[in-house]
Amino acid sequence: MTGRVARTVAKVRQVSEVVSGLMFAAIFLVSIAGIVMRYVLHAPLLWGTEVQMLLLMWCTFLTDAFVIRSGDHVAFDVLWEAVAPPLRRILGILGRLIFALIFLVAFPYLLDYVLFLWRERTDVLELRLDAVYFCFLIYMAAVIVRLLAELADYLGPHWRSHVESAGTSAGIE
Repeated sequence: MTGRVARTVAKVRQVSEVVSGLMFAAIFLVSIAGIVMRYVLHAPLLWGTEVQMLLLMWCTFLTDAFVIRSGDHVAFDVLWEAVAPPLRRILGILGRLIFALIFLVAFPYLLDYVLFLWRERTDVLELRLDAVYFCFLIYMAAVIVRLLAELADYLGPHWRSHVESAGTSAGIE
């Protein structure tokens, strides 16, 4: 990655960490409010569970898309560690290419389905389901961009630094 791209990625990651942390804090606060309302004031929050589920879903997908690095994921790297760097490069290229293609092919169908959901609403807050599940579109787009960027790194002149860094099959930060 170039210096400007790396700085942009780092800034997006920082902002996303704050947003994810705030979402997680909101989940915790809604949980505490639900407990207090139910067991102390004997007036349960009807919307609490729905808000918790929505926040957890958005937090999970946005955190994975923008905060978690490829090398942070669990990887079975026995094969990766057993082969020489040129073969690691080939494995990296094939892996990124295959998954990028799978996500690219799936994206229009997912988009169509999420847009179809505008008719449906959540049970309590009556939020449109297209807005609820829009986080998955963001996630898919971010994963596609990440895979294509990693593919470009593996195809670029500095590929050795990627296959030798971190000692895992992810190899890209």
